[in-house]
Amino acid sequence: MKRMNVRMGAIAAAVAVTGFTAQLPAQAGEPVTVYQAFQSIQYLPLYVAIDKGIFTKNGLDVQKVTAGSGAAGVAAVIGGHADFSLQDPMTAVLANLKGASVISVANVVAGVPVWVIAPPDAGVHQPGDMSSKSVAVALPPSTSTYLLQRLIKDQKIEKVSLNTVQLGTELAPVSAGRSQAAAVYEPQADTGIAQGYKIVYGFPKAYPGGYAFSTIDTLASTIKDKPKMVAAFVKSIAEAEALIHQSPQTAKDVAKTEFPSLDPKIVEAAVGRLIDQNIYAPTPDISEQAFRNALDLQESIGNIKPGAATYAGSVDNSFAASLAK
Repeated sequence: MKRMNVRMGAIAAAVAVTGFTAQLPAQAGEPVTVYQAFQSIQYLPLYVAIDKGIFTKNGLDVQKVTAGSGAAGVAAVIGGHADFSLQDPMTAVLANLKGASVISVANVVAGVPVWVIAPPDAGVHQPGDMSSKSVAVALPPSTSTYLLQRLIKDQKIEKVSLNTVQLGTELAPVSAGRSQAAAVYEPQADTGIAQGYKIVYGFPKAYPGGYAFSTIDTLASTIKDKPKMVAAFVKSIAEAEALIHQSPQTAKDVAKTEFPSLDPKIVEAAVGRLIDQNIYAPTPDISEQAFRNALDLQESIGNIKPGAATYAGSVDNSFAASLAK
């Protein structure tokens, strides 16, 4: 832990020059396009790297595009429209099983940002209370839904009715009385908590070894042909992640800028929770255990056959590892 703190401190110190360098004459950076699955508060490290000038400092001119889904982001990379994508790495693995060669190079969301919450009068205080109840969840494919399904199976909770709705609207059926609980991401989790909802189950604690929930991915050919560009991108993500953990208020301020329509208090609470529960990766390192945890879920629901994908064939951790030296 001491070594990690030293690393984060050194990276954050490097970031501190950003405010000064932003005043120097602008120099054209290398154009880079990154497709994100959604505009998500979970993707804050990317936004910090952009908004605080970290990419610019490292010689990159980064354009962010919202794809609308993880599959669309990966497709943009495969089709040459994007240099990088940000989404569930298992989306890249699924594409690779169909002949693509998309590689994860940096961890952004290193924990599971999903919570089951319920109003205090709904009678759902622990997972077993979901029996014979309706729980609102996102329409598949959604990791939150798959996680809930596995929780129900593992704890042998009977007669749970899953009310599938559009991602981000999971609280609506509960408010309307059609469901008694909801499986949500942020900022919906803290939106509900601000209304008096209680946490029934938190998935972050279920994966103490980490979870490769959302990663930066690129083509194997890009790694080969543009290693300096990839290295600069991963370094920028590392500096942004260090800044988030060293200066939570900076992270909260960037989030409020990126999500101006949300209640600032909800944004601050959500970012604080994501920092405190180690959802934002402290470094871009993708451990084999974190990758394995994500892969296990996909294998358990039948999306990926056991043995069809490996860490070695899906992850290039060399760029992240080089930053630890």
